[in-house]
Amino acid sequence: MRAMRERKNPKIRKNKVYFRIFGTALSIVLIAVFINGCTNEVLKDETVADPNLNVSIAETFPANQADTVVINPVIAVTFKSAASTSDVSASTLILKEGTIPVTGTVTTSGKTINFTPSTDLKPETDYTATIKSPKSSNHDSGEHSWSFRTGKHRQNNSLSVVSVTPLKSAIEVATNVKPTVTFNQEMTSSMTKLVTISLWQGTTAVIGTLTFSGKTATFSPTNALSAKLVYTGKVVFGTKSSSDDDDEDDDNNKSASTYTWSFTTVGSGPDVTLPTVLSVVPTNNASAIALNSKITVTFSEAMNSTTINTTSFTLKQGSTNVAGTVAYSGTSASFTPSSALAANTIYTGTITTGAKDAAGNAIASNYTWSFTTAPTAPVDVTPPTVISVLPTNNATNVGANTHPTVTFSEAMNTTTINTTSFTLKQGSTNVAGTVAYSGTSASFTPSSALAANTVYTGTITTGAKDAAGNAIASNYTWSFTTAPTAPVISFATEVLPILQSKCMPCHGATSPTAGISITNYTTVSKLSNSQIDNSSMYPKMGVTAAEQATIKAWIAAGRLNN
Repeated sequence: MRAMRERKNPKIRKNKVYFRIFGTALSIVLIAVFINGCTNEVLKDETVADPNLNVSIAETFPANQADTVVINPVIAVTFKSAASTSDVSASTLILKEGTIPVTGTVTTSGKTINFTPSTDLKPETDYTATIKSPKSSNHDSGEHSWSFRTGKHRQNNSLSVVSVTPLKSAIEVATNVKPTVTFNQEMTSSMTKLVTISLWQGTTAVIGTLTFSGKTATFSPTNALSAKLVYTGKVVFGTKSSSDDDDEDDDNNKSASTYTWSFTTVGSGPDVTLPTVLSVVPTNNASAIALNSKITVTFSEAMNSTTINTTSFTLKQGSTNVAGTVAYSGTSASFTPSSALAANTIYTGTITTGAKDAAGNAIASNYTWSFTTAPTAPVDVTPPTVISVLPTNNATNVGANTHPTVTFSEAMNTTTINTTSFTLKQGSTNVAGTVAYSGTSASFTPSSALAANTVYTGTITTGAKDAAGNAIASNYTWSFTTAPTAPVISFATEVLPILQSKCMPCHGATSPTAGISITNYTTVSKLSNSQIDNSSMYPKMGVTAAEQATIKAWIAAGRLNN
């Protein structure tokens, strides 16, 4: 049909020739763009200042982390203007797939060093490029590496995506965002025909307009995006223009690959997240659990309290439901059995899919866990014992105001520790007093001071019993002797003479040293104990040990004026 049209209309054939000539010229231009793009591709405003390198890098191609890179790229590094030609020519540029070097040719041009692989790179494969700088007078040799991933396409125009906004996998993106795509080349009117850019929410295309400026394409949605939803941007390479309908056109610019990225908008969209059980008490497979335990479940979010009940939260012993009540607060639910659990028994807790969050989302599946209660406690048949007493048995010189104390081997039944089971006697006469009990100790407080130099006997009878009702095996008795009556020290006849002979030379009535006068009881009574009983002054004043003892005894007796 096409041949017949050309024979009938020579003008068509002539135009066809012109179109082929134009197409050839366009191909040459695109090849030139490819060579120029491969040697000068950059991610603008991203100067590499790696401290390991002697000279800073101005730009690289492909950019670090670039995706869907053509499989026939020319790897390029352009140094900043401070780099000398010798620095560039002495540098080394290598390419690796993992740890495997890629063979190719290295060339330099001005501030740029290029690496051209010997064959096409593998599609959809990660590669790492490394530029190594030479040694200088001030630095050892250094290196800088960056990575990129190839796509599936091989295009002579080498058009690829350098960066996008919002960033890939970005979250909390404003709903009035205008996504952008930055390419590695200026997007001329002819180049814009090589790509199709669209934005999708699921399988629904977002309506909007597309504009180009320099290397950047901007998609402006007609309406604001919906809140808290995932959107996907798509860049399809190689789309033909509507005028390219010749069957014999060059195949280089036909669709070969698609670049996609996604982001999530900000805001509070519908809650579709299923709640989960975060923790349980007792934990799964726990053992020796107390028979009066309350079973607790904590969820990942606030739940609808009306769905947390004895139907959605159950406790079973085998196939038998345990009776109890369910309470819910915050993000936690608790099951309280109506009676104590059986000893040494396995119980299974279950949260069913009837448990739902505030948005009505149920847990994905029933959540179950088990635990084992503690064995039955052994019966206590061990009688308590007295393990210590104060004063100790046969103690002497015990103070008249002492409070005899008894410590038992275990906690006792407090009602059995009283003045009947705990007595203090002087001979056969009971001493009046009160008994107190705390922890594992009991104390007897006499109603008045004990007599001096007298033997007293304490007794714990078999009426004293432990919490299990076990009494001590037999009465426990012990004795102690109080101290003799202390002699009375006279101030007038014993203390004052010592002070007058040893202290008054410095502390008399006239100009006493440090203002301290000790001429009589009135002046002495105004002094503190440490001023009277001053051990540092005794050697200076020649106070003997016996005299010191007399002063101390007078002070201990209350510093009487006698």
